[in-house]
Amino acid sequence: MSSSVNHGEGNGSRQESRQSFWLSVVRIFVLEVVVLLALSGVFVAYLNWSSEVTYAEFSSAGATPPPANPPVRSTKAHATCDRGA
Repeated sequence: MSSSVNHGEGNGSRQESRQSFWLSVVRIFVLEVVVLLALSGVFVAYLNWSSEVTYAEFSSAGATPPPANPPVRSTKAHATCDRGA
């Protein structure tokens, strides 16, 4: 008779074990979904950022660049010679 009592207790612990197993599976699944959503959001943000940068480069490539000013060269001032006339 004691064996049937032990068998009944073992069945209860098996059910608790099975219940905790499925709870763990659900937790892992939820964690995976959250991580995948976060990675998807980061990926979409990166695509948006990179397309804006690429579009800006593309737009500026077609525009004519502003005229470049030639560099100003400084010359040493020479003393003028006064020649007597």
